[in-house]
Amino acid sequence: MSYTVLNHAQVAEATATPVSTQRKPVVDLGTRMAHASMALAFLMSYVTSESEYWRLVHVYSGYSLAAVLAFRLVWGWVGPASARWGLLLRRVAMWRVWLNKLKQGEWLTRNFWVGASSWVLGAAVLCIYAFCTVAIASGWATYNELLGDGWLNDALQELHEGLGNAAMAVVCVHVGLVVMLRVWRGPQALRPMWRGYANTSGRG
Repeated sequence: MSYTVLNHAQVAEATATPVSTQRKPVVDLGTRMAHASMALAFLMSYVTSESEYWRLVHVYSGYSLAAVLAFRLVWGWVGPASARWGLLLRRVAMWRVWLNKLKQGEWLTRNFWVGASSWVLGAAVLCIYAFCTVAIASGWATYNELLGDGWLNDALQELHEGLGNAAMAVVCVHVGLVVMLRVWRGPQALRPMWRGYANTSGRG
């Protein structure tokens, strides 16, 4: 009978306790569906904004976006804890914390960038909600000529277009940061919004 002598690394690997991977729910289904629907409606509305031929598509995608925003508004009050407005507002209100950490020279730590990136994503989402809400209201008023056909209507149209461009700029920041997080932290950075859960082991 022959025996194989293992080195320390092989012994450690053979006797290591498997890491327990558990799924922790992070983002509920309602929020994920609203997120995807809002992205699609906003994209359709934006790309058809300059075309008279596609004007009805622009109008109805705007209505769709309004419906999703209304759902998200209500869901933020009656939905699960992960969807509540209080969670998003508390995250955005932490800007003082990250500013103080920046002043104290903690910006070289990993924890700073993890927390700061979460803050930027939260602030971007809040800005997108605000810009889109006012853009939809001004677009609806312009389309129905509530202020007549004069300079007031033209000014409202300029406001509508400006807010649409501002929302798109924030969306680009949001998407750019998500891509950076994907490269930096791997698939687990996107998994909560895609599948709704995160692994507690920290492994993607």
